[in-house]
Amino acid sequence: MYDRKPVRFGFGLIGSTAKLKFTTNNNNLSYDSLQIIEAVSYPGFGLGGLANIRIADHWDMKTMVNIQFARRDMNYIFREEVVQTPIIESTYMEIPLNFEYKSRRHKNTRVYVLAGFTYRYDFTSDEDTDRSDTKPIVALYPNTFSYDVGIGLDFYYDYFKFSPEVKISNGLGNQLVPDEFIYASSLKRVAPKLIQFCLIFQ
Repeated sequence: MYDRKPVRFGFGLIGSTAKLKFTTNNNNLSYDSLQIIEAVSYPGFGLGGLANIRIADHWDMKTMVNIQFARRDMNYIFREEVVQTPIIESTYMEIPLNFEYKSRRHKNTRVYVLAGFTYRYDFTSDEDTDRSDTKPIVALYPNTFSYDVGIGLDFYYDYFKFSPEVKISNGLGNQLVPDEFIYASSLKRVAPKLIQFCLIFQ
């Protein structure tokens, strides 16, 4: 049977929505001209290869090596409706390690849930970019870890398995690169978040 193969290989196509979770510093309002900070999310995409390892009848371990493109902006709204927007674009190499629990197979379909972790490296991080009060930059560290939870469906065909999957990936820790300028110093903590929709073929 297909599911009894100890290792299976495949690939995935990824659509995503990227956003930032953040908290502001207590002294944020000491900048009396700064009124509001808001995060703006954008769609992204990616692709990658995968290896699926069978652990037991209903348990699998899945890992991938992906390249993913994401963008998140932050709007800083000042008095007199002046808006400055740091643009945070990311090109990630990501390596998720997820464990899947699968239901019983009903004909050619079954459901699974997953949980695990993902390591990401951002090739386009602004960690070392020059910045100033007139150059709006919010930099994030290039190395990030996240925890993942999700759900998917397996559809079995004669020669392959197709699995649409939805996964939420929440960054761990504080990824903000601190500096003394208003854009970063107004923030206390920043963590990336991705909502991913994957089409997986094995």
